[in-house]
Amino acid sequence: MSEGKFSEFIENANIGIFSFTEDHKYIDVNSKVCGLTGFDKEEFTQYSFPDPFWPTRFYDIRKEEIESFKQTGILDIETYFCRKNDTYFPVRLYGSIIPSENNVEYVIFFEDITVQKKSEREYQLSQEMLVALNNKLETLVKKRTDQLQQVMKQKNEFINQLGHDLKNPLNPLINLLPVLRKKAEKMECHEIIDVLMRNVRYMQDLIVNTIELAKLDSPNIQFNFEKINVKEEIDTIVSTNFIMKNEKNIAISAQVEDGVQIEADKTRFNELIVNLLDNAIKYGKEEGSVFIVGEKPDESSIQISVIDDGIGMTEHQLQNVFKDFYRANTQNSTLKSSGLGMSICKRIVERHGGIIEVKSPGSGMGTTVAFTLPIKNPLSDGTKETKQMEHAISSIKEI
Repeated sequence: MSEGKFSEFIENANIGIFSFTEDHKYIDVNSKVCGLTGFDKEEFTQYSFPDPFWPTRFYDIRKEEIESFKQTGILDIETYFCRKNDTYFPVRLYGSIIPSENNVEYVIFFEDITVQKKSEREYQLSQEMLVALNNKLETLVKKRTDQLQQVMKQKNEFINQLGHDLKNPLNPLINLLPVLRKKAEKMECHEIIDVLMRNVRYMQDLIVNTIELAKLDSPNIQFNFEKINVKEEIDTIVSTNFIMKNEKNIAISAQVEDGVQIEADKTRFNELIVNLLDNAIKYGKEEGSVFIVGEKPDESSIQISVIDDGIGMTEHQLQNVFKDFYRANTQNSTLKSSGLGMSICKRIVERHGGIIEVKSPGSGMGTTVAFTLPIKNPLSDGTKETKQMEHAISSIKEI
């Protein structure tokens, strides 16, 4: 490029461009430089590079890079320039060398990066605010978790104590009412005592289930995981607890995939199956059927379904079935319930790392309760502290 064309290029460029000699005398300065710095072209002839727009404190930091640029012709740095009105603005510098016979011309291109720096600063501030907010949130969550754990502990201790205090006076009633019935001669007395016995048993079930729910909510209650054969265990539960005909003469049959072993707490697994079968019988129809189906949807889990052809459930009942103390049939006095059975089942399944759901086509069309458990329980290898934290987080979600 000829000298004339280069001067024309410098003048018309949309970025600041200036050139200087080896002894730092300015050769040319384009109008963009003047516009950005506020100095006229004539004023530059009174100065030597890097004056008047590159303050010493910023130039000295980059002095070695400028000297290197003079040797290599390579320059790519960020710094600050000063306007004539003593205000500063950030710039990015690039460089080039134009050799000649008598001298060397150093050309520096620069662009104002104020907008870019502002965006970077805003991003940095937003990141810092996000980190600060996150730290604050973690502190609040930890504080809330500690409070929840304390409240849960106090609640469970209260329920356990209250439960034991209520059970003690119930025991003689449970034992003595049958004796009184035998000694009572009048049929009216039998009926009165039967009513008393039903209500005493209801109170006993309510107390026992409340204590059981408190235990399942407590992070201090550990499950004893062991390998159990699902089919053998369910067959044993059915034959042990449901071999006798029930009042409704409901038939119970099980079809569970053979050879499936899972890691589970045997006692709690038994409690889960018994609760679901009791419910199926309680809400089943006369001469009806209950099916237990167990199959592996994949290699890592097993799904067990308890299917009845009983009274079924409405959409509203399905949405509330797992709530503590929820009774689906409050108007039917023959179906008294503590409202804790499904809550207990849900706790047991979740403490095994599984999920449970209830489905029903509608009233009078039966109900299916299906739960899925992992073959290898992920919670069996966890530490006590991990389980406590999982429980606390679960409590926060519920609240």
